[in-house]
Amino acid sequence: MSSTSSTEDDLLTLMFMVFGGMATGAFSLGVLFNPIREWMVTHQLLAQGEAVVIPFVDGVGFGWAQILVVLGLLAGVIALGVVIHRRVRDRV
Repeated sequence: MSSTSSTEDDLLTLMFMVFGGMATGAFSLGVLFNPIREWMVTHQLLAQGEAVVIPFVDGVGFGWAQILVVLGLLAGVIALGVVIHRRVRDRV
């Protein structure tokens, strides 16, 4: 039974690594390349000007709205991890 649990843990870890890597890559592209950065500001994925709380490059960064969205996504991922962990634990 431990091999099944180990396989599920490995799969979950791999999913977090893949999606985390994709998110990091997309964020890096948005900060480094001007057209992508402008698109992200237009669609409010990044803030510009005085709304910036955490600056990155050229007056562009995270504002409070972006920070709250990231915190909400983080809370959702943690809750999902807890639910998955409890289901796995209850199966054993």
